Amino acid sequence: MLNRRTVLSTIGGAAALLAGAIAQPVLAAETTIRVASVTGPSHHHNVSLRWFADRVAARDAGLTIQVLDGAQLGGERDYIEGMMLGSIQMAQVSTAPVSGFIPEFDLFSLPYLIRDTDHFKAVVSGPVGAQYGELAEARGFKILAWFDNGYRNVFNKVRPVVTPEDMTGLKIRVMESPLMVNTVNAMGGSATPMSYSELYTALEQGVLDGGENAAGNVVNDKFYEVSSYLSLTQHFRPPGIVAISMSTWNGLTAEQQSVLSEEALALQDYEIQLTAEVGDAALKELEAKGMAINEANVAAFAERMGPVYEDFISKHGGEVLKAVQDTK
Repeated sequence: MLNRRTVLSTIGGAAALLAGAIAQPVLAAETTIRVASVTGPSHHHNVSLRWFADRVAARDAGLTIQVLDGAQLGGERDYIEGMMLGSIQMAQVSTAPVSGFIPEFDLFSLPYLIRDTDHFKAVVSGPVGAQYGELAEARGFKILAWFDNGYRNVFNKVRPVVTPEDMTGLKIRVMESPLMVNTVNAMGGSATPMSYSELYTALEQGVLDGGENAAGNVVNDKFYEVSSYLSLTQHFRPPGIVAISMSTWNGLTAEQQSVLSEEALALQDYEIQLTAEVGDAALKELEAKGMAINEANVAAFAERMGPVYEDFISKHGGEVLKAVQDTK
């Protein structure tokens, strides 16, 4: 027969095992992670995400990545807040709306900051990228990969934009970022922050005169149907990120985390190369569809950006800005 001490010891051991089991996340045999995106199915960001999903599935780590494109789960601000709260598992978003939650991300919205693709790669893969990764994790989401969106240019339905004077009176949609609003205003236009999913209708109805985006986005989201001119102002080159909620990340096994991290690095390289290819092809396609494309006086626009940089430095200091400018 068991004596009282043996019974108590057995009960205590069982309780400890139960507590340990409760403390650990319980995973299904197959974990599905839904990644949200605002752009349409044919957009190269979603092409890249599906490429990533296939590679993750091939690793046989019990992970399935499901791409929910076309703003099915709302706008980018919804995704960011959702990842912080744990209601959105994973998303691809631009860095501009991230600044609404982490003000330091305004860095990536500074006009005429990124010199070229090699500079872009060095910045996001180096100490600056790591520093901003830590800021994101502290707010509840982990950056898995950086996306290159290419240079953003002004497009509109009124006239070609060559100089800042040509921007006068044009109502231009920008991302929901005060810095981007200030930049387009400094360029001479009238900036209007608006969700990306609302832009086409706003142009169609005449609420706005234009927007600003990379050529690939203008093609994929058919803005050539409601705009006539694309002017190569090259004012922004803000990156995008693919991020995962820390609550989702912490519920994965070590093997699953390793698979996601490794394949996300491959995704980053794949998307950056694809962006370059898409950008070149998009300009040709837009011309073929009847959109007038013109060079802009980039130097004239850049000369107007002093107040935008001064405002950033007053809020965040100049150290990280200098780090980007000094990155080779």
